Amino acid sequence: MTQSMMGLVVALAALLVLAYVFARRYRHAHPEETMSQWLDAHHMGWLHHRH
Repeated sequence: MTQSMMGLVVALAALLVLAYVFARRYRHAHPEETMSQWLDAHHMGWLHHRH
């Protein structure tokens, strides 16, 4: 792999780790919400509202 490809892979891995950490923190703070409810409320709402 070229150096730029390595940088891209490392950046993607770092973003995945950050997303995982933030999701764990959020779920710890709001244990009553399921992941599907959280996704519906924050990210996936536009998928359900499309006709």
